Amino acid sequence: MRSDSLGGIPDLWKATYDLVAQVPEGKVTTYGEVAKALGDIVASRFVGLAMSRNDDIVRVPCRRVVQSDGYVGGYTGGGPEKKVRLLRKEGMDISDWKVVNLGQVLFKDFKTIYPLKKLRRLQTSLKNHLTLDEFKGRIGQVAGMDVAYKGEHAYAAMVTFDYESGEETDRIVVEGDAKFPYIPTYLAFREMPIIRPLMKHVNPTTVLMYDGNGILHPEGFGITSQVGVVFNVPTVGVAKKLLCGTVSGRSSGRARVVVQDGRVLGYVVVGETNSNPVYVSAGHKVSSEQARDIAVRFLKHRVPEPTRVAHLVAESARFRTNHK
Repeated sequence: MRSDSLGGIPDLWKATYDLVAQVPEGKVTTYGEVAKALGDIVASRFVGLAMSRNDDIVRVPCRRVVQSDGYVGGYTGGGPEKKVRLLRKEGMDISDWKVVNLGQVLFKDFKTIYPLKKLRRLQTSLKNHLTLDEFKGRIGQVAGMDVAYKGEHAYAAMVTFDYESGEETDRIVVEGDAKFPYIPTYLAFREMPIIRPLMKHVNPTTVLMYDGNGILHPEGFGITSQVGVVFNVPTVGVAKKLLCGTVSGRSSGRARVVVQDGRVLGYVVVGETNSNPVYVSAGHKVSSEQARDIAVRFLKHRVPEPTRVAHLVAESARFRTNHK
C-alpha cells in the first residue's frame, strides 16, 4: 500500500492565501498568476473561489487580485465598487472597471514551493507502479464507490456485490470535510483521504469499481488508476465522458473498442435500458478485457450496478444531512 503518500497532500487553501498576502500595495496580480504560483494554471477557477471565501482581507488583500484582462472582478470585502475605490486609493489607474496598464503594475514575483507541481510529480511517480496484468485470483466481490458533496463536506459510499450471483451484500457510507479543493486533473487528491476509511472493508478478492477513468485518460492515469495504485487494489474505471481516444468500429460483445495510437485504452458499453454509453477502462491490477467483462456482467441500466447504486447511496446521504 502506498497510502502514506496521502500525508503529503498540501493545504492549498492556506497556500493560496499566503501567496496573495505577498502582493504589495501599489501592485495587483491575477487569478492566473496566483494559479501559476501554485504550480498549474488550471487552478485559476479555484483561486477565484478562494478569494470569494477570504475572511481575512487585512492579511490577504484579495482586492489586489484581478482578472487576466484587467477587469477588477468581484470583491468579498464589499463588492466591485469598493474594490475600485480601494485600488484607486493604492494608486491604481482604473477606467471602466479595468486596471489601466496592467503589465506595469502586475505582481508575479511570488515566493513559492509550487505545491501543485509537487503533486504532479507524485502522480508521475505513482504511475510508474501501474500494472495492467490480468487479475489471476478468484474475484469474490465487486465494490462500487462514489463520492457526493455538499459544499466542502463529502459523503463516500461503497456498495459491494457478490461476483457470482450479482446480489448486493453490503453498503457503507463515511463522511468528512474535503480538505483539498476541486481542481481538474487533481481530483484523486480530493477524494482519496475521504475514501480511505472504506478501504479497510476491501478484501483480497474484491475488485473496486470507481466512478472515473482508469487508463482511458489523457495522461493514461485517471483517478481510478491512482486510487488503485495508492491503495494497492484492483480497480475498474467507469466514466460518462470520453476524454481521449477514438471509438473504433471494432466490437467485442456488447462493447466497442476505444483506441489511441493503435492501443486499446478502453471500451464503450451500453446498458439494457439506456442508449447512452459509459466508458470502461482498466484502473490497476486488471487487464482491459477483464475491466470490460466485469462492467458488462453488472450492466443493467446505463451505469454498471456497483457504481450506479454507490452513487444513489452517496446522494441519499448528502440529501439526508443538514450539514452546511
